[in-house]
Amino acid sequence: MRRLLFWTAIFILGVLTGAALTSVLIGNRIDTLYMENRILQDNLLAADKQIKQLQESHRVKKRVISNITTYVEFAEKNDYTDLEINNIELNVEKHVRELLGIISGQVIDDVNYLLIPNIIENREMEFENRKIRLKVNLVVISETVIVYVKVKPI
Repeated sequence: MRRLLFWTAIFILGVLTGAALTSVLIGNRIDTLYMENRILQDNLLAADKQIKQLQESHRVKKRVISNITTYVEFAEKNDYTDLEINNIELNVEKHVRELLGIISGQVIDDVNYLLIPNIIENREMEFENRKIRLKVNLVVISETVIVYVKVKPI
């Protein structure tokens, strides 16, 4: 009888351990899929906005700013996890797009080129109780404005 209880306890322990490990692996995959979903939703909203601007600019026949792309780089010294890095990248891209939303749809020749980097430079943002500062490395202005930003923790 004791042997039967012992092997039953071992079996139950194995089942519980397997269930716990499966939960951890599935949880990691869910986090990854959640971040991919947020990125795709954000890209979809940006694409919809770009389509509307292109439809409006098609009537005008002038070169207009129709898209804003952001490349985020992190300072060498940071203690962010991969999930935090993805979250910060997504939020910085969204924030930069909001800040530069005023130039979307403008004719490229009419844009004040010197003003664009100053809009973003030294912006402080807070995500999940962590403060960061944005530093502009490069801005390329054409029909697609490309902004290279470096994130530094405060």
